[in-house]
Amino acid sequence: MKKLLILTLLLLETGVAFSQIKTENYLKKLSEQHQFVKMDSLNNKIRTKDYYFYKALFANVCNKPDLSNLYLDSLNKSQITKEFRYYKLKNDNYIKLFDYANAFKTSGILTSTFSEKFTKEERDDELNTRRIWEVLKLQKPQIIDSFSNLSVATKKDKAGLITTNVLANTIDTDFVFDTGAGISCITESLAKKLGFIILPDNNIEVMSFTGVKNKVLMGIAPVLNIGDIKIHNAVFLVYPDSAFTFANGKYVINGIIGFPIIKELGTVTIEENSLTFSKNKTIQSNDKNLFIDELRAIVMLNFKGKTLPFNFDSGAKTSSFNKSFYELFKTYLDKNSTLISAKTASAGGQEITSELLELKDQQILLGKNQINVPKLQVDKSDYGVYGKVNYGNIGQDIIGQFKKVTISFDHNYLKLEN
Repeated sequence: MKKLLILTLLLLETGVAFSQIKTENYLKKLSEQHQFVKMDSLNNKIRTKDYYFYKALFANVCNKPDLSNLYLDSLNKSQITKEFRYYKLKNDNYIKLFDYANAFKTSGILTSTFSEKFTKEERDDELNTRRIWEVLKLQKPQIIDSFSNLSVATKKDKAGLITTNVLANTIDTDFVFDTGAGISCITESLAKKLGFIILPDNNIEVMSFTGVKNKVLMGIAPVLNIGDIKIHNAVFLVYPDSAFTFANGKYVINGIIGFPIIKELGTVTIEENSLTFSKNKTIQSNDKNLFIDELRAIVMLNFKGKTLPFNFDSGAKTSSFNKSFYELFKTYLDKNSTLISAKTASAGGQEITSELLELKDQQILLGKNQINVPKLQVDKSDYGVYGKVNYGNIGQDIIGQFKKVTISFDHNYLKLEN
């Protein structure tokens, strides 16, 4: 009888252990697929040994890097603190906190202690990014003076992109407002006029959306104003003037307000001729559908019954769908699409012609809201610069259909209204 009881207990313990391992594997899979809501729900329901790590991960993608670090610190000296994913998350929190010295330090750990976790291309990219943090490591963090609710005027440039006025060194000019820019950008000549501090060359290369590499410098804007919002120590990629000149000089971009600034502006409302920024705004309950993966916004959209992550890029004129999208919906796309040639270009990149699949008059869902996509274009040969896990890039052709677009980095939602 005693032996039977022991055997029963052993079987129960084995079953519990197996269930824990299965749950941990599923949590890891959900995190890798950017299914963050499902991940957090399961993590709260079944508290595995990695519970606080996944709480830290969810806080990170919800734009709460301070809270994420508190969860990571609570792990103390557990096994997970010796793992790649721990340092990867720590590194990303430091980047989001503008703690460049610790971003540089943790990037060094990733590329040395965990070098086997990277492909050669990924390691080269991480080493290149580390050179950014190296040149910034003695710089002060970005700070935005406190505000509650402010609006600024906007207009569309020749490419149909949203621009707004910025002021620095008593000079004002128009910059593109671009959620898809991982770091703000400026031309070298304008950076000097605006009194930016140009840091020493550290052999940094930046990949444009079209896949073209450009060598850049790093610049610091001591004080930059967007309307009445005052930003201190904003970091900019400083490009050669030629990189921001298109169509033989017919279209020129002066600079770009990028994601590290935008994510600190709380709830951003885009209307026809204005941008409104609100901090600590009390809101009605909205489902979380907007997250921050490293330095880019991810929006969850539904196509043909599948809820998937897409890069959210207000600086892209047209939306695009990639090889991951094609692989998932191959049968439908092969049957209903036509082959076209299309040209793409981005800041810092030359124009490139691609062969794309095109579908007319498609619908995608944001929650329960239907969005019409008159021309859905898919590149079936390229995952794009954002990798396999994202399914495409959402731009102005979709965003611009709506009179009011609300992007909340405080409360993690995108809302589209007419």
